[in-house]
Amino acid sequence: MPTVYLGTIAHLTADPFVEPNALEIIEYGALWVDEKGKIIEYGKRSDILPKALEASIEDFKNAWIIPGLIDGHIHFPQYYATAAYGGQLLDWLVQSILPAETALANPAFAHDAAYRFVKHLLSCGTTTALVFGSQFHHANVSLFEAAKEYGLRLIAGATLMDRRGEGIPDSLLQTTQQALADAETLISFCRNEPLLHYAITPRYALSCTDGMMQMCAGLLHDYPETYLQTHINENRGEIEAITGHFKQHKDYLDVYDHYGLVTNRTVLAHNIHANDREMAHIAEAGCAVCHCPSSNLYLGSGLFPLTRHIKYGINIVLGTDIGAGTSFSIWRNLSDTYKIQQLQRLSLDAPHLLYLATLGGAKALRLDHETGNFATSKSADFFVLNPLEDNYLGERLSHCDSLKQRLFCLMHLASERHIEATFVGGRRVYGM
Repeated sequence: MPTVYLGTIAHLTADPFVEPNALEIIEYGALWVDEKGKIIEYGKRSDILPKALEASIEDFKNAWIIPGLIDGHIHFPQYYATAAYGGQLLDWLVQSILPAETALANPAFAHDAAYRFVKHLLSCGTTTALVFGSQFHHANVSLFEAAKEYGLRLIAGATLMDRRGEGIPDSLLQTTQQALADAETLISFCRNEPLLHYAITPRYALSCTDGMMQMCAGLLHDYPETYLQTHINENRGEIEAITGHFKQHKDYLDVYDHYGLVTNRTVLAHNIHANDREMAHIAEAGCAVCHCPSSNLYLGSGLFPLTRHIKYGINIVLGTDIGAGTSFSIWRNLSDTYKIQQLQRLSLDAPHLLYLATLGGAKALRLDHETGNFATSKSADFFVLNPLEDNYLGERLSHCDSLKQRLFCLMHLASERHIEATFVGGRRVYGM
């Protein structure tokens, strides 16, 4: 049966970095969804309800109905590794993160962690996530099964490492033959699952041998439905290590380009310290870039140059980057996004921030035909943000002069504890 959801609707109809009036907020709104979970129409209650006489009604009163959040970079094996001490990126990885990732070698532990991970994301209003999976195949099978069962739109793949190095546990290394077989198994699993996609995932350039990188290129060529995700230009020490090892290449991006991994199906995490050649080639190739604000602050990696990326026309998605990030909530990361750009004299308002977390993220992941806003025929992916039970937040919102100001205020003061429900494809996947 079709359903009409009532609340204050907020979404983007276009890119606010290009079109200044792209934000649409309807205070007494209605979202009309068909029995297959597709959006029929949205608008004012007075316009929608007379048309939807046979639909059931779910009234969220004055709570906000917002498109599902999109997390463009998060590490499943680091689910229990947040807030780990260890200095900057490379030291932190060896001291705190890689040892934690070995815990998923235990199938029972990995299965439990996968289901908790997926449920946690949904409880934060995240409906789509691009995930670095485990190095252990059984853990990734559990991750995909959990996403299928609970309804998360998942793009994920095994985190690939086969280059030995100081501090790298042997248990986290794969052979190219093993990695290929495991990838093809999960690619096949995803084929008839519309919410599941496979991402070829070399951890970063130094973690993979020539053979592993060639295997990644072969998968990307043979399976055009797949994505490729990796790290780039996150930390100056990392960049020095890359350029010192790959002396024959122009820069960090050139290493990936050498193997044919720089395509319009590629998502590059971080890209804080890119040079102009790299920026131009990322744009030309149609790659997307994921900005991870909380993570960048936690590791002291640097300030993401959003203005430069906009200038080059590069699509941006936001990521929590658990476990360097300290919150699983993309919504909470919006405040850090704002602050990082403030330090660079760019003031982002509510439309810009919401775009990066929803429609812009969907566009970066080439899913904007399916999700990201409330356009007709898109999947009804949304979450319900209810600040009214919070006495201070309710009082603070009452002093805002406009709905746009309220939304901006919510981006800094609301969190996952204010999320009442999450829906993917019209199916309630979190909340009573």
